[in-house]
Amino acid sequence: MQPASIRVEQQVAWIEFGDPTQRNVLDESVLLALLAALQQAEAADARVVVLAGRGDAWSAGYDVARIPAELFDTDAAVVAAHPFERCMRAIADLRLPTIAALRGAVFGGALELAISCDLRLAHSATQFGFTPARLGLVYSHTGLAKLSRLLGPGQARLLAFTGRTIGAAEAARVGLVHDVLDDAQFTSGVGALASEVAACAPLAVQGMKRILGIVERGNVVSADDVRAILRLRHDAFTSAGFSEGRRAFAEKRAPRFEGR
Repeated sequence: MQPASIRVEQQVAWIEFGDPTQRNVLDESVLLALLAALQQAEAADARVVVLAGRGDAWSAGYDVARIPAELFDTDAAVVAAHPFERCMRAIADLRLPTIAALRGAVFGGALELAISCDLRLAHSATQFGFTPARLGLVYSHTGLAKLSRLLGPGQARLLAFTGRTIGAAEAARVGLVHDVLDDAQFTSGVGALASEVAACAPLAVQGMKRILGIVERGNVVSADDVRAILRLRHDAFTSAGFSEGRRAFAEKRAPRFEGR
C-alpha cells in the first residue's frame, strides 16, 4: 500500500493517505507522498481536492515516540524544510480548494493538517484533540496562528492550554468544522460538497482562495498584494467563465464552466 493515493473523478481529486493499522500517523513517507499527490492534483483535470485518511481514522498525528527533532530546531530554515511544514504550506498555497473529510481521530499535527484545508466535514463520531500541552511541547507559531484565525483567540487558547478532546458537535459549535454528518450521509455529503465546488467557475474560486489567503494573514495588505488582487479580479471579469455565468443567469439555467 502506497503512503498516499490519488484518483480524479468528475473534476474532483480524491487523495487518501496513511496506514489504517497505524491510525494514519504522519510519518515522513506519508507527508512526502501527500506533497506528490497535491502536485498531481494540480496537474490533473481537477477543480477541487478531497483529503481523507484511510479506514476509520483521519490521523492520530505524529507517533509520540518518533516526533522529529527537526520540527523543534532553533534554526527556522531547518524547521521550514521539514516535510510536515512543507506539506502544510503546499495545502495553503495549492491553487485548488481543498476539503478535509474527517472521521475517527484528528489529533495533534493532524488537526493542523485539517485546518490547513479550506473546508472541513466531520463524521459524527470524530474526536478532535490539540495535544502539545499534554506532551510538554510548544506548538509552532504558524499552526497556532491558523487555530486562532479559525476559532478566535479565546477558543484557540482553551484548546491549546487544556489539550482537551472534543467531539464533532462541539467542533461544529466553535467553528472547527463546517458540518457534521452521520454514517448514512458522510460519503455522499463529502461528494456533494466537492461536486458543488467543482461546478463553480474555477478561475473565480481559485482567485477568491488566493485573496482570502492574503487578507487572512493579519498583516497590512501591501501594494504588491493589491496589484495581485486587482489582476485576479480583472482576469475573472474578462474570462470565458464570466461570459458563461452571465449567459446562464440570463437564460435561467445552470452554468457550464469549461477548463480548470
